[in-house]
Amino acid sequence: MKKKTRLTDKQRSICLSITGVIITVLFLFPLYWMVTTALRQPGETFINPTFFPRSISIEAFKMESANGVGFLTYLKNSIVISAGATALGIILAVPASYGLARFRSKFVGVMLFVFLVAQMLPSSLILTPLFINFKNVGLINNLLGVILADATLTIPFSVIILRTYFKDIPKELEEAAIIDGCGAWKTFTKIMLPISYPGIATAISMSLFMSWGDMVFSLTFLNKENLKPLALILYKAMSELGVRWEILMAYSTIVIIPIVIVFIFMQKYIVSGLTAGSVKG
Repeated sequence: MKKKTRLTDKQRSICLSITGVIITVLFLFPLYWMVTTALRQPGETFINPTFFPRSISIEAFKMESANGVGFLTYLKNSIVISAGATALGIILAVPASYGLARFRSKFVGVMLFVFLVAQMLPSSLILTPLFINFKNVGLINNLLGVILADATLTIPFSVIILRTYFKDIPKELEEAAIIDGCGAWKTFTKIMLPISYPGIATAISMSLFMSWGDMVFSLTFLNKENLKPLALILYKAMSELGVRWEILMAYSTIVIIPIVIVFIFMQKYIVSGLTAGSVKG
């Protein structure tokens, strides 16, 4: 009988490393092609394209102002919308997730199901009712309307993430704080929040990602050029003569740079937050 060959720990480590490098390259290649396309000469993408640009050009990155609105205005609007939607989502999601994790009720399962369904619903499904309600209260062409609309997507996700974190914290810590004389509010703010900061950091990061890249709500509720966020500049690359791919890729590169920076600094918390509770029943 043939003996089964087993890999040593070193060989297994090498195989896993090679596999990891291959998977990383496959995932990063679209980003590489996006950046190199933005640096190519006009038309080079479809005329004998090469792996590297024949000559570097930054003409695609020169954003033209529309109706006197420049890049900084789009950037400011994106920051206001993303920060507002994230702050609103965290303020509401943190106490909601803490209550769902700590207080026993027969309606907890129902509420979690509602949050899960709300997260799964496509944005287009709620556009019409939101548009009607926002129009009645004067939130069309108002950044607050987009902030509230984005919060409908960030809050369910944040609640699901943070509930797992609060649930994993031992109840003995709360009981000890109560014995020491802390009330419910002080226990929540002084004990629970500091311990759950990795989960909160994860919720903040994911909320920023979701609200920063939103185009559906901004395109629906904002008609004035000076109110549009950075993500909508992608439409500037589309004209009657077709899509200007170099400009589209250049604008896409500009849009994702803040997200990449946030991910680099927050990746430890994002990974720990998304995997929290995965090994428990």
